Amino acid sequence: MNVTIDIKVLAVIVIAIAVVVLVAYIIQTLKKLMVTLDHTNKILEDVEVVSDIAANRSKDIDGIISNVSESVSDLSESIKGKQNIISAATSVVKAVAAVKNAVDKKEDK
Repeated sequence: MNVTIDIKVLAVIVIAIAVVVLVAYIIQTLKKLMVTLDHTNKILEDVEVVSDIAANRSKDIDGIISNVSESVSDLSESIKGKQNIISAATSVVKAVAAVKNAVDKKEDK
């Protein structure tokens, strides 16, 4: 019993086997890529939450800084005699209230 195979048929068989192996590697790579994309989506969601928190905190801090700077300028003007003590004390109370509100918001979260 002799079996003869043409080179053309042998080449087709080798190419078919290579295609099957290539398809298997592509399937494995796509599975790993899907896992990677899932992890990347989770990370991006976390980044979005953190950036929102940072933006809110920066707005709070900006308000606190403006209140404190206003209080300091009012106190310096009061010391110079350009403003009465009551408005300076009011500004100080506003600044303290702003700081307290920011701390309370942080504790709530």
